[in-house]
Parts: sequence; structure tokens; C-alpha cells
Amino acid sequence: MITPTVNEVITNGVGHIGCVSSNLKPFHADTLGIVCDPEIDEIICFINKSSSKAFLDHLVVGSRTSLFAAVITHESYNLKGTVTELRDVSADEMAVCDKLRQEMYALYNELGISKELAARYWKRTPDIAIVITVDTIFSQTPGPNAGKQL
Repeated sequence: MITPTVNEVITNGVGHIGCVSSNLKPFHADTLGIVCDPEIDEIICFINKSSSKAFLDHLVVGSRTSLFAAVITHESYNLKGTVTELRDVSADEMAVCDKLRQEMYALYNELGISKELAARYWKRTPDIAIVITVDTIFSQTPGPNAGKQL
């Protein structure tokens, strides 16, 4: 289900994950990195606990989630699934997040955005991993296929 193109966007782009409370109020958090195992349609999102407290207050194993991920070319996808695990971030996963952070600093620099300004978002430490089994993917890339299920 998770194609190489979708994998490329979600692991190299900016992600935003959401869930809802028991009374259907939406909550969200910014991802600081994502890894994907397309063989089993699983993604792992890394977020910062302190900047995502409201989101985490409503997220448990079994929660439904929605991940939006996009790259600068506007290619974007929405992946929906179920949380199967909440855990600490491993050293290897931290390295993935650090690599993405450096790539984002370089991209922002090309756009004339200073590292100091970009660090307001990217300098946060990823300290919780959210494991999600993906069951539905939608294209969100602007154009005639936007909103269509893959």
C-alpha cells in the first residue's frame, strides 16, 4: 500500500499528525521525523512530548490517527491508521531525525530562512515514537487527484 513515492515524501518532508478526543475535538502535533516499513504498511512518527502535550493527552494505543506529510514541491499525502505502540525513540531513530533536521536547515537556507529561525521548529528533541499501522492513503497533492484514495 505504501508506494516508494509515498515513502519518499513522508520520510523526507514535513509531517503533521492528528487524532481526536472522545468528544471528537481535534488535536495535532508536528513530526520531527518519520520512518516507514512499506512491507508491513507501518510508519513511526517522532514527536516532542513537551510541545505535543495536548495531542498526547488524547492518544493511546488503538487511537485512529491521520498523518499529513508534504515536500516543498507540494507533493503531499494523508495516511490514516491505528496506533499500535507508543515508546521511546531509539538511537538509530534519533539519527534519522537529526539527518532530517540538517536537511531542513539546508533547504530553509536556500530559501533565505536562517538556521536560527528554522531551529524554532526543528531544534526540539524527538522523545516519543508513535507506531502506526496504515490502512488508507489519500493524495493531497494539488491537482485533479487531490483527495483521491490511492
